[in-house]
Amino acid sequence: MGRRRGFTERELRILRGISEEQTEKMKGTRFWRNLDFLLYLFLVVVLAFGVRNYLVEPVRVDGVSMAPTLVDGEHMLVEKASYWFRTPARGEIIICYYPGYTESCVKRVIGLPGETVQIEGGVVYINGAPLDERLYWNDLIAGDYPAYTVPEGMVFVIGDNRNNSKDSRNASVGAIPPEKVVGRVLGVLWPLDRARLLSEVKYK
Repeated sequence: MGRRRGFTERELRILRGISEEQTEKMKGTRFWRNLDFLLYLFLVVVLAFGVRNYLVEPVRVDGVSMAPTLVDGEHMLVEKASYWFRTPARGEIIICYYPGYTESCVKRVIGLPGETVQIEGGVVYINGAPLDERLYWNDLIAGDYPAYTVPEGMVFVIGDNRNNSKDSRNASVGAIPPEKVVGRVLGVLWPLDRARLLSEVKYK
């Protein structure tokens, strides 16, 4: 057998050139992979921010004003898009901010724009007609509330736990303007053993 011939200087230069070229290609590939990942991460963050701020958001129940429908500590799913196109409907549970307050509240819509709301003898009246609330309230409301006409564009809200709720009946709160309405509560996400969709209220 003949002795193995070593590389010539010319061949070594060619090999070094190929190696350097491959290294540069690998660096370029790694750069584009990193850039793709950063762009993907950016899009995920933007999408998550957009969904949370404009479409849906989990919100924690804080307090007992909506018991027994919603219990303190439960996490609700709030949908925000519906009220871009319409005003809240009677019976819907909404997240809103009271004028002058910084913390959001969860309440049920009772009075609509232009309607007259009155509470007498523990019963809510809308334009003089009693409102059947047996689906979510089975007790008498303590105290009366004088006739009040809901301003145009606003809604009148009350907590389901009528005798333990600060809501539109309070002079410091009043009716809720549309810009203070965050969204509609669809259901409960957490805890899992109490996860559920909220039933639509159909008044008789």
